[in-house]
Amino acid sequence: MKIEIVLLAGFLGAGKTTVLNELIRNFTDLKLGMLVNDFGEVPVDGSLLKSENPELLEGGHKIYEIGNGSIFCSCLKAPFVYGLQYFASEKPDLLFIEASGMSDPSSMDLILQEHRMDGFMEVKKILTLVDPLKFPKLVNVLNVIPRQVEAADVLLVNKSDLATDEQMQDILEKIRKLNPDVPVQTGSFGQFDYSFLHSPNRDHKKARLESCNTPDTRPASLFLEGRITSEEVLREFLDSIQDEIYRLKGFFELNGNMKYVSDTGKGFSITPADKTGIKPGLTVLCPPGNSGKIADAWQKYRSDKFEVPHDKNPSPGRLSGLR
Repeated sequence: MKIEIVLLAGFLGAGKTTVLNELIRNFTDLKLGMLVNDFGEVPVDGSLLKSENPELLEGGHKIYEIGNGSIFCSCLKAPFVYGLQYFASEKPDLLFIEASGMSDPSSMDLILQEHRMDGFMEVKKILTLVDPLKFPKLVNVLNVIPRQVEAADVLLVNKSDLATDEQMQDILEKIRKLNPDVPVQTGSFGQFDYSFLHSPNRDHKKARLESCNTPDTRPASLFLEGRITSEEVLREFLDSIQDEIYRLKGFFELNGNMKYVSDTGKGFSITPADKTGIKPGLTVLCPPGNSGKIADAWQKYRSDKFEVPHDKNPSPGRLSGLR
């Protein structure tokens, strides 16, 4: 029996990790594998999954994390294939793949075929999430966004509570032009009807195109480390770069307390977080021309002075249990 894959795609900040948490809770009776692809140098999403799913600690579930790029780019294809091979040996009942926000999943089936893995793995569904705030601004700017919609078997418009009826209608019309027959659900906070995943009917379209992900199409990636004197100062920094970024997230320590920081599409959230063991810092993705402005702003607001690292070479995946 083949291992079934459910692949989550969608642009940066659309809510893929929130949806993956919901999916995990819908399939607690199965042995699950989770391959989590985070574009930043320091993977954040795997730590969030572990901290938000304590009921899975003893379930034998595994997470394999791949950071610093898109798994569909030639720069990370080797770690991606290695991760798939690991799960082929582990034989989970269901494998969730959370692709990074800049990933074009159009080559998923092609990768399985080229590496002779289609004999024991198959894609059940590609789910693409749409952020109604970012989608209209970027769908005609970044090739990866229409490719994510075109590859979808099911399309989930998340954060619908943040959009007006008129905005939602415009988004749905744009979606229909890109993928006329795709089933569409709208919801918020990852709350959707996932019953279609329990159906034996896969109804998966073939994803056999070459991905548009290449080293030349990578956005700039920064990992910001250091200290900030207060949450007020941190918010001043965040507000100063809001129009320069695609995505910002990470764990940051303020006055001895760990916080999870994330852009929301309408500002930034700073919420309490457990001491995760992950390296504190903020991962920022932005157009290449904006990286210098963001680094300069960080140096202005931080209370200490360290070198701000920029793009890194792809690092291998990391395997861990949910613990």
